[in-house]
Amino acid sequence: MLLDVICLSFIVALIRGGRIKEFPKFNKVALLIITIVLQVCAAFFPTMGGIFISIAYVFILAFLMFNREFEDMRIFLIGWFLNAIAIWTNNGKMPIDLEQAKKLPYDLEPVINGTNFKHSVLTESSNLPFLTDVIYMPVIIPRVISIGDIFIMLGAFLLVQRLMNKPISLLQLHEGKRYAKKN
Repeated sequence: MLLDVICLSFIVALIRGGRIKEFPKFNKVALLIITIVLQVCAAFFPTMGGIFISIAYVFILAFLMFNREFEDMRIFLIGWFLNAIAIWTNNGKMPIDLEQAKKLPYDLEPVINGTNFKHSVLTESSNLPFLTDVIYMPVIIPRVISIGDIFIMLGAFLLVQRLMNKPISLLQLHEGKRYAKKN
């Protein structure tokens, strides 16, 4: 899901003169690896996909919490929280708006028949529909995203800028606005 965002982030960082000088020291990287393994398991065992995804979300929460000193991780955490609420209140799967999903060049049959490991159909009985995948994003790799995904994409963009030694701090941008108003 984030491959295009990450590639675009690297391009922007390179244009800004960024270079990888030193990789930030993340804590508990094994938690991130466990998350990836669990999501792969969800793909291979779709009938238990909701369980694997839900457990993966707990591990990614732990990884984000251990690395919350990075501002970018806190933005990821907001996205994680919004997506986790949507997934956990909908039986371990993210509901997706079929009308939006029909615009995608993908086979929706697994979502419709309930065999997709990650998504279910958004219905009137879905919980918290405003947090589910309802926003069509046609650029680069077409997809339907949630509000949480937007925060995750922003966090990924900012994290890549930091990795390329060209960090963008939303807190400093905000402080800069306050400073500009004083003068």
